[in-house]
Amino acid sequence: MIPHSRPEVSAKAISAVVDALQHAHLSQGAEVASLEARLSDMFDGTNAVAVSSGTAALYLALVALDVDAGSKVIIPSYACNALYAAVCHTGATPVCADIASDSVCIDADTVAPLIDDTVRAVIVPHAFGFAADVDAISALGIPVIEDCAQAIGGRYADGSLLGSKGNIAVLSFYGTKLVPAGEGGACISRDADIAAMMRRLRNCDEQEPDPRAFNFKMPDLNAALAREQLAELPNVALRRSDIARRLDASCAARAFSARSQQAQAVCFRYLVDAGSDVAAFLERSEEAGVACRRPIWKPIHETIGGNCPETDKRTTSLVSVPIYPGLTDDEITVICTVMEDLLPS
Repeated sequence: MIPHSRPEVSAKAISAVVDALQHAHLSQGAEVASLEARLSDMFDGTNAVAVSSGTAALYLALVALDVDAGSKVIIPSYACNALYAAVCHTGATPVCADIASDSVCIDADTVAPLIDDTVRAVIVPHAFGFAADVDAISALGIPVIEDCAQAIGGRYADGSLLGSKGNIAVLSFYGTKLVPAGEGGACISRDADIAAMMRRLRNCDEQEPDPRAFNFKMPDLNAALAREQLAELPNVALRRSDIARRLDASCAARAFSARSQQAQAVCFRYLVDAGSDVAAFLERSEEAGVACRRPIWKPIHETIGGNCPETDKRTTSLVSVPIYPGLTDDEITVICTVMEDLLPS
């Protein structure tokens, strides 16, 4: 069976973790500082704050933007539950926005009707590596948290780095992400005061008690792994692009990238339109030895409410096909053959 995801850890990354172990400092320390310095360089000197997970990064970004009980935060329905969880942990109310037509990202047109005096922020993911129009959403006048958990290292059409246009950017180093480090995340902000606040709130000890603070520190082991995996990101992105081109030849018009309004800045997920019966497609692909998955588990608006017809369309048609650097040429050939056999003509 070809799994949907299969993280790779380089020998250099393993060596970095071993070195961190030998330094006998397992909690937040010098390795975290080194990772933050690497991220700061990547984002042209912007402040970087490493934390325990991407979800923790979302929560701290929201708190830093003064999101609290009585306020609202706009999130996409077509997303993982981490966005919902982070908003709810601040005491605020999440409000679901629909994705745009022929897109997997929210845009200014789907966000604008939801804005009122109680909306404090909008979380804008670059879903599956597709670049959302953060400039247009920022122009609506509410703070933007740019969610790069699935798109780290990608660039906009103007050449600027994804994560450089919002008020705060968040990253994830979860085990199946582009920079896999088991767990971990980071917040990126140009505002030094906001960064200082997030650093303070990632630790609840040895300071004046703050009900918003918690133990969100990243261990040095994860930081050492993330730092070395980050160095491999250009090669990872290039390999994913090469595999995507081979899949394009087999999936043709059924490849979602062929019809999307947004450019896929980095191919975190390869999406295909499986037709009207996704469940049957998933079953048949697994029988053929290829583990495909739904891109998201369940739209958030199905639980908390909201009118998201475009999200409903994508939920009933899109499938995520394995695409990661560790795929062998033989495995890619198998995936291409299965797609040719199973995708509707």
